[in-house]
Amino acid sequence: FVKRCGDQFILDNKTFYFTGSNTYYLHYKDIDYGTPRVFEVAKNHGFNVLRTWAFMDQAYTQNNVYYTSFNNVTREIEVNEGENGLQRLDRIIALAEENGIRLILTLTNNWADFGGMEEWVRNFGYKEHYQFYTEPEIKKSFKKYILTLLNRTNTITGKQYKNDGTIFAWELANEPRCGGTNMGKNENCTTNTLTQWLDEMSTYIKSIDKNHMISTGEEGFGLAGVDSENDIYGFGDGNDFVANAALKNIDFATIHLYASYWGFKDFVKEGLQYFEEHAKVIKKMLNKPIIMEEFGMPKDKRDEVYPSYMQSLVDNDYNGIMFWMLAHEEYPDYDGFTLYDQD
Repeated sequence: FVKRCGDQFILDNKTFYFTGSNTYYLHYKDIDYGTPRVFEVAKNHGFNVLRTWAFMDQAYTQNNVYYTSFNNVTREIEVNEGENGLQRLDRIIALAEENGIRLILTLTNNWADFGGMEEWVRNFGYKEHYQFYTEPEIKKSFKKYILTLLNRTNTITGKQYKNDGTIFAWELANEPRCGGTNMGKNENCTTNTLTQWLDEMSTYIKSIDKNHMISTGEEGFGLAGVDSENDIYGFGDGNDFVANAALKNIDFATIHLYASYWGFKDFVKEGLQYFEEHAKVIKKMLNKPIIMEEFGMPKDKRDEVYPSYMQSLVDNDYNGIMFWMLAHEEYPDYDGFTLYDQD
């Protein structure tokens, strides 16, 4: 297992840094060709960690693949452990192990893609995004899903997930915020709402799985004292970056960056400031690792921007750097940020 020691990752008593990528579709798209191909390309380019989704709600089924569904009679989430369910995740983990790659597995989504928080809220008959974080029956059911994953025995490798070092870390959510895709922010949602939920869920995981690290999956919003006109450092989305990263059972911090979406006027200058400010507080104040977990830039800007980004991330001692995103050749470039083998 990769572990945390101070502000570093450690593997076999040696410091562990990584480069890697995100690939969200591994479990449902071309699992006989596309998924193995992604691991092959990643291995060829020296990537040693990939991040992918460990969730898929039935309402957003792709190719008849889903991990969870809602039972209206019992008012409970049911887990699909069959060949079009968690056996797909079994295969991803087995392929990762074969290729010497570790996985960050994300447990739910702030956004509507593939289900996520708002699907859970609707299933249980609620209307506000923040209720995913606060309603006892939703939290209880989410813990049931987590427990199923932690105690699951992989049908290919024979290892329980909680005992499998191929899993680098559990991630509580992809980009948790007070508002989502179709449900806006409610005034009842504050930074305390998110911090308390992250604390509760990370503590729950650690009570069952003492082997794996845990991260929040945040973008880096909510950071006081930064000289910037950009509101990404504000607390308006319900994130308190320092308070969340400081939680006892959160092992490392994550940031994301989409300069072309976030209103940056100077992609390089403002990007480097973003890296430096977050690393400074995590490394010096909290003595924890930090990773650049997602970043993407349109193709015509990459040659200008990426070298400066990469150098800054190294100079600021980021422990991991992950692009958005790696895909096999036949997968479309939906967002303009996709990287292929030839790139």
